[in-house]
Amino acid sequence: MIAKSAWKRSIHPHLEGEAVTEPTRCFGRSERHALQQAHHRFPGGFEIVGWKRLRNGFGSPVELALRPIRVSLSRERARLRLLACVNGLQASGHHGSTLHQPDHRATHRTPIEPPTSTQSDSHVVLATPQPNPAGQAVWAFVGSPGSGVTRVVAGLAQRFQGRDRCTIGLISAGDETHAHDLRSFADATGLPMHAAISAASLAETAAWLGHRSLLLVDFPGIGPRDGDRLVAQARSLECLAATVTFAVLAADADAVALERQLQVYSRMGATHIVLSRVDLAARLEPAIGAIAASGLAFAWVTHGTSEIGDLSPASQEWVDRATDRLGARS
Repeated sequence: MIAKSAWKRSIHPHLEGEAVTEPTRCFGRSERHALQQAHHRFPGGFEIVGWKRLRNGFGSPVELALRPIRVSLSRERARLRLLACVNGLQASGHHGSTLHQPDHRATHRTPIEPPTSTQSDSHVVLATPQPNPAGQAVWAFVGSPGSGVTRVVAGLAQRFQGRDRCTIGLISAGDETHAHDLRSFADATGLPMHAAISAASLAETAAWLGHRSLLLVDFPGIGPRDGDRLVAQARSLECLAATVTFAVLAADADAVALERQLQVYSRMGATHIVLSRVDLAARLEPAIGAIAASGLAFAWVTHGTSEIGDLSPASQEWVDRATDRLGARS
């Protein structure tokens, strides 16, 4: 909620030198509507340099003063390459034909406890990150619409809250409509939760919750064909600088959809997989095959869609049992 007063300054030091010098005006029927208008008008990001109400009284129209973030040439090339990958094309350029996947191991702000990695008989890499009470970890969760990203975030928050002095902070990287379910969970459990629409506000919100040892960031569901929305989400992930990014996959999706999702999410920086909606999958073979082919670490499994806490680490035993069931059917 924006404070109620005349023009307010909200300059972000980490954005100095990256914004257009002349601010632009954006109007809305309310604070929320003005922010939504700004987000749709400048999907590449912006900073709020001032705001005011047009009339006295709460709920009156709001005018925002914004500075859109200037897109550099390198970011524009990365955007075009990502769009090319999304559309199944090959992007041309000086840096190769595919989008470069950054090495997130070198960009972790604070280390998490080293996960135990093993190679299963189905060639699925198993790794389950754990929060480190000695330093902050930021976990981001991406997935397609309906894959259960918010339920996974709530399940992990319920699992780790209070364990080994772990403190949880929740962030919804979307508008209030997307944040509704996570906010209901936060209100019921007493956990701090904030919604952040733009990439700039996402980084600022993560800084506000810096006293929490584990931040769980819930990104809106987005598919490989969502174009500019996918690019905007990739830019938000870049600004967030998450220590671990999880791709949430629906086990009941077909093999082609799963492989395409993993190709895009891995290029966005995903390093681990959460398999959801297992109870709705008639066959687990497509999901296990896609996970094995991706080379990403298999971290968590949600067995049902009704209970938030129905979440467990992906274990060798679980993969073996799933493989045995598949072998019995074939």
